[in-house]
Amino acid sequence: MVLRELVTRTEQIDDLRDLFGALGFKPAWETVPPGPWLGAAQAVAAGVRRAALVARHEAYRVFGLEAEDPERAARSAAQRLAQGAERGLACALGVGGRSRLLVCATWRHGGRALLGVRTLAVPLDRVPASFLAALERCVPLPDETSLALALRVAEALASEGVTPRFFKAFRRVLERFTDRLPEPRSRSERHALALTALTRVLFLYFVQAKGWLDGDRRYLIHRLDEALAARRTFQRHVFDPLCFGALNRPPGERSRHAGALGRLPFLNGGLFEPTALERLHGVASWSNVEWREAFDELFERFHFSVNEADAGEAVAPDMLGRVFEGVMDPDERRVSGSFYTPAALVRELVRAGLEAALVGRFGLARDAAERWIHDGQPPLPPWLPDLRRLKVVDPAVGSGAFLLGALEELVALRRAAGEGPVVRLKRDVLAHSLFGVDLKLTAVRLAELRLWLALVADDAETDLARIAPLPNLDGHVRQGDVLLDPLALAAALGGACAPCASRENVARLADARRALFDLTGAPKRRARADVERAVAALAGDAFARAVRLLDAAVAELVATGKDRDLFGRRRGLTGDERRRLRRLRASRRELRAAARRLAREGDAPFFAFESHFGDVVAGGGFDLVVGNPPWVRGERLPARVRETLAHRYASWRPSAGRGFSHLPDLAVAFVERGLELAAPGGCVALLVPAKLASSGYAEPLRQRLSHGTRLDRAAPLADAAGAFGAAAVYPMALITTRAEPGSADVTVTALGPRSAAPRVPQRALQAAGPWVLHADATRVARRVRATLPTVGERWTPQLGVKTGADDVFLVREPVPGTRPALRGRDLSAWRAEPRAFLLWTHGPDGRPLARLPPVLEHALRPHLERLRRRADYRSGAPWQVFRTALAVARHRVVWPDLARRLAAVVPDVEPVPLNTAYGVATRTGDDACALAAWLNSRWLTALARLRADPARGGFRRFNAGVVRELPVPPADSPAWSALAECGRHRETDDRLVTELLQLDASDQRALGRLAPDPL
Repeated sequence: MVLRELVTRTEQIDDLRDLFGALGFKPAWETVPPGPWLGAAQAVAAGVRRAALVARHEAYRVFGLEAEDPERAARSAAQRLAQGAERGLACALGVGGRSRLLVCATWRHGGRALLGVRTLAVPLDRVPASFLAALERCVPLPDETSLALALRVAEALASEGVTPRFFKAFRRVLERFTDRLPEPRSRSERHALALTALTRVLFLYFVQAKGWLDGDRRYLIHRLDEALAARRTFQRHVFDPLCFGALNRPPGERSRHAGALGRLPFLNGGLFEPTALERLHGVASWSNVEWREAFDELFERFHFSVNEADAGEAVAPDMLGRVFEGVMDPDERRVSGSFYTPAALVRELVRAGLEAALVGRFGLARDAAERWIHDGQPPLPPWLPDLRRLKVVDPAVGSGAFLLGALEELVALRRAAGEGPVVRLKRDVLAHSLFGVDLKLTAVRLAELRLWLALVADDAETDLARIAPLPNLDGHVRQGDVLLDPLALAAALGGACAPCASRENVARLADARRALFDLTGAPKRRARADVERAVAALAGDAFARAVRLLDAAVAELVATGKDRDLFGRRRGLTGDERRRLRRLRASRRELRAAARRLAREGDAPFFAFESHFGDVVAGGGFDLVVGNPPWVRGERLPARVRETLAHRYASWRPSAGRGFSHLPDLAVAFVERGLELAAPGGCVALLVPAKLASSGYAEPLRQRLSHGTRLDRAAPLADAAGAFGAAAVYPMALITTRAEPGSADVTVTALGPRSAAPRVPQRALQAAGPWVLHADATRVARRVRATLPTVGERWTPQLGVKTGADDVFLVREPVPGTRPALRGRDLSAWRAEPRAFLLWTHGPDGRPLARLPPVLEHALRPHLERLRRRADYRSGAPWQVFRTALAVARHRVVWPDLARRLAAVVPDVEPVPLNTAYGVATRTGDDACALAAWLNSRWLTALARLRADPARGGFRRFNAGVVRELPVPPADSPAWSALAECGRHRETDDRLVTELLQLDASDQRALGRLAPDPL
C-alpha cells in the first residue's frame, strides 16, 4: 500500500527520490542539463523541461525527467545510457498534459540502439498492479552488482501485459515440455502430463502474488536460482516436495526436507496430488535447463494477479479460458467447437438464467427477481428464497467461466440478502450449488483451478497457518459425455423413463459428496471412496432398470413382428422397425457389458447424470443449466455420431434437401439435453449459434421451444461475434424455462434488465419457419405479406452454376470456350464485375457438349477421373457442370448469397453466375429490370434481413428461401412499369417502393433499424 501511495503522489521528479528510496535505492540529487545530455534536438522534440539524478545503487543510476512527451523523453534517455554503456533507469514524468503519466525506460545489456530499449508506462491516476509488481522486482538485493541489477530491471520492464503473446508462449513451452518427455509413448498422455505440471506452476504464480509462499512474491524463481547455484535438481529438491510434500500436507505432517521449503500454507490435495495418469506412469520430470527456459520464456515475462479486475494489465484467472483455447490446435478447436466466452457475456447470460430460475423454480415475481439481480434489492421475507437449494450445472464446462459467473452472481445475491462474509459464502455456494461436466479432462482441471483461485482471491488471511485448505471439487466437476451416455440413450430408445433410483443410494451419494468437500488427508481418501461407491451403486441400479426397459421394448417389437394379418400371415417388421430393433439390442449389449465391467472393477464405467449426480436428478433436476456448449457443424461429426444423435434426440433431424448444410449443429442436441436436465420450472440458458433461429435444420427445435417451453429470451448478439476471436461465429443467447407457455407470454430479444428490453409475443414465434425477433418489423412484414404476392409465386429463385471443382474450371484469362464467371464477391447493386472465367462445357440449351473444343479438351483431359468423383456427378459427360438454368437464361436477376444488404444486378447474357450467387430467370428484360429495382430498395433488404441467417461482420445469407418469401407487386400493376423504367437506368426509387408497400412513418422506422442506409 505504501508503494502505491508513493507512486500515486508522484507529481514532479523530486518525488522520485522518495519512491526509489522506499525501494531500497540510495536517494540522490544532481541536476542534469537536458540539452547537453540528450542532445539539443532530442530534448526539444520531447519537450524536456528538466532532468536530474534521483537515486543510485553502486554504479547503477536512476534519472528523472519532466517532459511534455514522457515516452519519447524516457526512450531518448535510455538510448543515451546505452550509447555510453551506462547502467541505469530513466523515469520521465508527463507535464502539461491532461493525464498524469510516468514512463520508465532502460536498455538491455547486449542490445543495440532502439532494439535494446525497454519501456513501461503507467497512468498515475490509476496505477495498475502490474506496474507495482514490476517496481518490486527492481529492488536491489544485498551485495548485488550493478550489472546484475541492470539485467533484472531490464527483465522487469520486459514483462509483458496480457496479450496473445502469453498464450503463444504458454503453448510453446507446453509443446516443448511434451516433446522432451521420453515416455509414455502416447503423445496425448505426455501432453496431459506436461499440462498438469505447468498448470501447477501457473496456480503457484497466482498464490505467490498474494505472498502466501514464505512471504515471498517471487518465491518460485528464487527457489530455482538457489537450486541452480547449489547444483541441485529443481524438480527433485524443490518442485515435487513443494507440491506433494508441503502444500498437500498440514505443517505438522511434513518431512524435514519439505519443512525446509519455508512457511507454506496447507492447500489440500486436488491439484497437489498425483493424477491418475501420474500414478500410472509416475510424475513427469524435466531438467534444470528446461525449467530455466520455462521460467524465463513464460512465467517470469508476465505479471500475475489473483484478482480478475486486473485482467488486461496482468495475467488474471479470467485468462485461463484463453489458455484452454490456446493449448488446443486450431483444427482440434474447430472440431470440438470449444471457444472462450468473454466475461461480460458470461455475466449477462448467467443473470438472465438466474432471473428465469427465480421466477420458474422459486415463484418470485419477475419485477422482484429483476430488482434482486440487477439492483441488489432482495425480496422481503417470507418471499426470500433459500438459494442454498438452487442447483446450477454447466454441461460443457470448458475452463469454468460459467460456473465462476454463477458463483459470483449467487454470492452477490446472498450478500444483498444480508449473508456474509464473501469467502465463507463462496465456499458454501461451491458446496451446495455448482456442478459441471466436460468431455475433456483438461477442461475439468482448469475449471477446478479457476474455482480454487476464486476462493484464494478473496481470502485476506495473512497468517499462513490459518488459511483454509482448498475444498475437494471431485464430486462437483466431472469428466464425461453429456450427450451420448448409454443410459440416456437407452431411455430414449426405450421410449420411457426408467424408474427412479432408491432413496438409500441417493442419500448415500449426497452425504458422501458433502463430507468429501471439506475433508483432508486420510478422511478425504475414505470420503472419496464413499462417493465412488455410491456412484457405482446408483450406476448398477440404473443399468438394471435400463436393461429391463430395453427388454420390454425388444419384446414388444418382436411380438409386433409375429402378429398375423387376416389371412394368417405373419406381419413382419418394417425397415424402420428392424433398424430400431437393431439399435435396441446394441444398446442392451452395451449396458450389459457396462454392468459386467462395474461388477468386475467396482467403478462406474462412464459418466451419467443418473449415477454421478443422482441426488440432483432424483430431486427433479437442475434449477439452471447454463453454458456455451460446443458449436460443431453436422458435417464435422463422424457418420456414426450423427446416426446416434438422430436416434437420441427428437430435435436433431436433418432438414429436407441434400448436402451437409441441412445437418443440424451439435448445439441443437445440447439445447434438448439441457431441457432434460432442467427441473420442472427450471431454466436453460445457453449461448447457441444464431442460425438456430432461422435454419431449416433447427425447425423441430424451434417448434419444441415455442410450443413446449416458456421462451424467456432469444437474443441475437451481433456485437459479441468479434469477441470470439478467430471463430467465425455469430451467437444468440437462448433462455427458456421448462414450463408450458401462456397466451400472454413474451420473449425478450436482448440481454440486460428485462423490463427495458425489446420483446415479441411468444405466440408470434410458434408459426412454422424462422423466428422473426423484431416485433415492429414483424408486424409490417405480416401486413405486407397479406396484401402482396411473393417472389416465389411468380419465379423460382435458385443457386448459380456449381462446378464441384472450381480450381479446374476457373481460369484467370479468357481463352476460346470460356465465359465470364460471376461469384458473389463480384456482385453489388447494379454492378457485375467478373474477375475469372469459366471453361464452359455446355451448349445453348444447357446440356453438356458431346465433344469438347480442342482448347477445353486439352485443359480438362488430365482431370476427367477427378471430375467423375464429384458428389453431384451421376453419369454422362464427365466435364458437365451442374444447375445451369441461370447460365442459359436470356433474362435474369442475380444477387450475392453473402452480403450486408440485398444487392441485385441484371447481368449481360454472357456471364455465368456461380454457386455463391442466387438468381431468378425472367421471361422479359422488363421483368428483370423491374425486379432488380424492387430488390435493391432498402425496404426489401430490411424485410429480407428478418429471415436471412446472420454471418460474421454484419453479413447475412440472402438465399433462395429468403428471397422466395419477399413481397412483389403484381405483374399487371402500373407500378411494375415504373420499376422497369428505374431498372433500365440502374436506379432504385425507395419512395415508389414505400408507396407500393404502403409504409407509414412508424413502419419506416421499424424497418429502418434493419436497413438504416439507403442504396
